[in-house]
Amino acid sequence: MLRHAIIFILMLLFSFTSRAQDTVFDEVKHSDLSIPSAPAFALLGVNPETVLRPSDLRSFKVDWRIKNYNLAPDLALEAQPLWHFYYKKKSFEEYSKASKFVKKMSTVSVSLGTAKIDGINHAAYSFKMNLYKKDDPIDDEGLLQEIASSHEQLISNINNRIDSMVALRYHSTNPKLKEQYDKELEALRYEKLMIHENSKSRYRELIEQYNNENWNRSMLDIAFGKVYTYDNAGIDSLKVRSAGISIWLNGCVKAGKNGLLSGMIKYSKVFESSNNMLGISYRYGSLKYNFYVEGVFESLGNYFDPDQENTFDESETFAGKFAEDLGSGWLNFNNSNRTNQYTIAYGGDFRLSRNILLNFALRTQFTKELKLTRLLPVANVVCLMK
Repeated sequence: MLRHAIIFILMLLFSFTSRAQDTVFDEVKHSDLSIPSAPAFALLGVNPETVLRPSDLRSFKVDWRIKNYNLAPDLALEAQPLWHFYYKKKSFEEYSKASKFVKKMSTVSVSLGTAKIDGINHAAYSFKMNLYKKDDPIDDEGLLQEIASSHEQLISNINNRIDSMVALRYHSTNPKLKEQYDKELEALRYEKLMIHENSKSRYRELIEQYNNENWNRSMLDIAFGKVYTYDNAGIDSLKVRSAGISIWLNGCVKAGKNGLLSGMIKYSKVFESSNNMLGISYRYGSLKYNFYVEGVFESLGNYFDPDQENTFDESETFAGKFAEDLGSGWLNFNNSNRTNQYTIAYGGDFRLSRNILLNFALRTQFTKELKLTRLLPVANVVCLMK
């Protein structure tokens, strides 16, 4: 009998610990440290920052491009399918038992986007995966146990009081005392409910504090994407053309309490030519708002050259609609030589709310002779759909 009682008590203690930790885990699962631009927008070149920050998105996200001070019809969607449909519903114990490979696969995000660039409609899709991340609360078992420990102690105390009151009521033969015990039990159960609610609020505060302290954690991402140009040629037809692919690697390293140093290398195959990009940025601030400056070097094999006699390749069917704006359009230009281009951009992120971010930048582009050729303001609104 004693053995069964000990087993029952141990099961109860395990149940309290598991529930408390899973409650913390649920709060952690819905936290996002950064909300960078969707990879599809980065592929099209319509995002403010050229040097992307790595991210591990755990929400469905929508990006809108701001053009002429209005929201343009250009938008991008991003989500993590495996995380959303599988791990988002798992408990901490189930998640902790998963292999490292499966956890990595859960960070794969799919992004779709469309934008009108240089007068031509563009569409893109991209896949991105996180390769490394430091100080991730979802894998920090020590943090979860630390946050849940006070809750477990409070719940244990209230359960002992409830058990004692139940025992008193059971052994009492006085109707008035039983009625009093019932009222006290009701009050204790309400107190237990409030402990759960207060603990959740406390979890959110501690997790928010943890995120604020680690908003600039070190991470590494890899991504691949493909771009198409298209034209709504008629009411019942759509003219689509494959334009090229890109693959890139971007990472960041924590630089002090308020700094973040990011780097990115990117290779793009545009028709029969290629463009290469290397960039570095320094970001300073906090989770709520930060500002950055970035420098980008590009070696271009496919680019718009207004001084060239035959600007477009003869196979380029969208040449007649070309009207340069951002200068990042994926068209088939008729270039015989490569050229270099430099970009220095200044910008920042500002969280308008927990789920809405304003992302902006001012790009200054220079030729290989360091002659200023373009001054481009770019801004997007990013919204997490929770």
